[in-house]
Amino acid sequence: MPISITPAVSTAFRTWFGEQIVDHDLSVTALSHLLDTYDGTIEDWLAGRSIPTREECLQLAELFEVAPSQVLQLAGYAEPDRPSL
Repeated sequence: MPISITPAVSTAFRTWFGEQIVDHDLSVTALSHLLDTYDGTIEDWLAGRSIPTREECLQLAELFEVAPSQVLQLAGYAEPDRPSL
């Protein structure tokens, strides 16, 4: 079931994603090869026209060495963790 892309999700994900690409010195083409996807897909993520699937989020988490929950949350698949009282 597709999720709706809200402006907040789009902005949060694409900002984080763009920073990761720069921090890891990756080009769109190099990243698309690593993820076995099209350059246009990566460009859509960067522009906020689409977000990665859950599986792609897990691939990104592994590639960028971050917690899968962080990427899933940024992409709008998970609610933010609530601090316990």
